[in-house]
Amino acid sequence: MKKTVTRIFLSALLLLGFVFAGCQRIPVGYLVTENAQYPDSVLYAYHTPAASSARATNGAPWVSLPIQGVSGTNPINFEYASVKVADGGDAAKFDAMQKAGHLDVRGGLIRLTQEGCRMLPVGAYTLSLRVYNEGYSALLEDVYTIVVGDAEPDETGDWSEDEYYGEEGY
Repeated sequence: MKKTVTRIFLSALLLLGFVFAGCQRIPVGYLVTENAQYPDSVLYAYHTPAASSARATNGAPWVSLPIQGVSGTNPINFEYASVKVADGGDAAKFDAMQKAGHLDVRGGLIRLTQEGCRMLPVGAYTLSLRVYNEGYSALLEDVYTIVVGDAEPDETGDWSEDEYYGEEGY
């Protein structure tokens, strides 16, 4: 009887050894960013929006188009990583503005508030973003540029319906 109990115990121990030796931590999901890009990789933002624009009356932020070419296991998260500046931009002021919550990246959209835009000197700001999900992370370097200007050009211009549609109308 003692031999039978010992054999069962050793068999169970051997079976557990095989089970634990065969188990490995396999990463869950995937993240592919090789083709990540914005359809329009430049956003023009202005300290003073055009008086005729809806942005001037409702205070809407400056927003990019959604990023394309990123796939992976949901949820896929985006965050600001760094900035490079040109033409008078100031990286320290950009970082401070971002930390104050005036720039955020959600779902691949970049949103810059009007107040945040006014905090920045005129210049070009090229952003790098970090994209990540469970177990994976990638840096998208120099993926988007925000060009800050003083006053937005008024797009209405001087035109008449006759010039636009012709004398016959539409």
